[in-house]
Amino acid sequence: MTQQGEALPTHILLRIEGDLDSTRWQAAWQTLVERNQPLRSGLPSNGNGKSSKHKVRPLPWQEYDLRGLTEDRARTWFRSFLDTDRRQTIPVDRLPLMRCALARFDERAFELVWSLHPSLRPRFNIEDLLRDLTFEYGPGLRVTQIDAATPGETEAEKVETRPVEKKGAATFAHMHSQDVALNAGDELESKLTAIWEKVLNTKIRQPTDDFFGLGGHSLLAARLLVRIEEALGMELPLASLLEAPTIRGQAQLIRKQPGTALAQKTAQAPRMVRQLPFFLFGGDPTFRPLVRRLGELRDLRNLGLQGSIVSKMEDPYSLEEMATYFVNAIREQCPNGPYMLGGWCAHGLLAYETARQLREQGDEVAEVVMLESVHPVKRNEYQGWKRMIARTQLKLHLLKFEYAYTRQLNGAQTRDYLSGRVAQKLTRIRESFRHALKITNLNGNEELGFRKPLDALYTAAARYRPKPYRGRVVLMRSQQRTYGFGRVLDLGWGELLGTNLEICETPGNHYTIYMPPHVDALAHKINVCLRRAEERATASATI
Repeated sequence: MTQQGEALPTHILLRIEGDLDSTRWQAAWQTLVERNQPLRSGLPSNGNGKSSKHKVRPLPWQEYDLRGLTEDRARTWFRSFLDTDRRQTIPVDRLPLMRCALARFDERAFELVWSLHPSLRPRFNIEDLLRDLTFEYGPGLRVTQIDAATPGETEAEKVETRPVEKKGAATFAHMHSQDVALNAGDELESKLTAIWEKVLNTKIRQPTDDFFGLGGHSLLAARLLVRIEEALGMELPLASLLEAPTIRGQAQLIRKQPGTALAQKTAQAPRMVRQLPFFLFGGDPTFRPLVRRLGELRDLRNLGLQGSIVSKMEDPYSLEEMATYFVNAIREQCPNGPYMLGGWCAHGLLAYETARQLREQGDEVAEVVMLESVHPVKRNEYQGWKRMIARTQLKLHLLKFEYAYTRQLNGAQTRDYLSGRVAQKLTRIRESFRHALKITNLNGNEELGFRKPLDALYTAAARYRPKPYRGRVVLMRSQQRTYGFGRVLDLGWGELLGTNLEICETPGNHYTIYMPPHVDALAHKINVCLRRAEERATASATI
């Protein structure tokens, strides 16, 4: 279910031939948007006759380099990208109501996917805009429009392209219907559909329907993955729903990664031009607003902790051992650095330790971003009564977060979420008593940490003793802080990291920084820090 005013985008595909400077090209687009009132405006009306007023932000822009792929693989990837982009709505809570993605196929052949809200299409003439755009950029390029799929076109329908004069130019936007035909007889998708319908209590019409669009939320996500594990014997992390929020995506994930604990991008996925992948630890669906915002800006990879990972560790409460697992998992996705890692709270500590181990083993880490991550030793040295007051305040901040989160849900979803939260709280209380009384399960293991990987993580984070790290670290701090140690700007990291520590403040409290309306500011600040890190990494590589 989308917010009021959101809609599936219409697409304009442009073929660009020539020596393209993508930085100048992006700047030309941004200038065009800022100068053209129809492009930078919002919806004509918000439904009550009053015009919508939102702040205009930079045009969401992505770049992809497909030169390392064969023509068939490039066509397959580009088709998949277009299909995914068609299913993503255009958010109406920020302007402009559009986004752009530039794909490079060879040294002089590019295609640009311009996705825009349907309300904008009747407001301009595409030929006039292209003329203005090429004038803003300057001479040297040949830009032509390619026919794109209409909003109602299905995956199985064919997308034709206009003729291109250049001989030998690959028509990568030409998509063959037989390559993307729906496979109605897929047994795995049928099993997943039955599970989804039972968890969501709704009829699934297409395997490409989005979990969150069907009413899913964080508690239902956890319930869904438990059912999948019980029925199929495949344990998927919560982060997988951010990477593959559809039945078809889950089915592909299960086929490609049998028995693995991480939802990984395929080996054929192209790298992003001038961008390093950002590994975000703790891909819980409650972080979906942040993941969506960052995903519009860069190559984002989600990493999640699972019970099966914890249960196989010699010390399930060792942050160092958890980090060792993720060092190997990151290298499976990207064999070589530089790497950029980040996480919120305890996951920020996990990102820090993972980065430390990577550097210790000779890998380059460009940046670590810790969101509200406290130095555990320094916090424990603080006065106990002040920490108690801070914990009480955190509970109040959590209530603000719950309110912000439930505002994204409808009435039935809110009731289901709140009842699930109450049941979850009661379960935690019961398990805490069992843990305190040292009640064990049939295997002789205490249940708490092995069944709840987050409990194991938080216990490991409390026991963690950070070691020196010589790389750059950005600490994101909320502007609404708790009493006592929470008001210490560096959260205890200054002495250990020294000049390598950068502190960046962002609106919201400990929890609400990654929720609307504060998530846009957080995503922007993170992206600025990561772009600077990329520039430093590029500069050092050329020396």
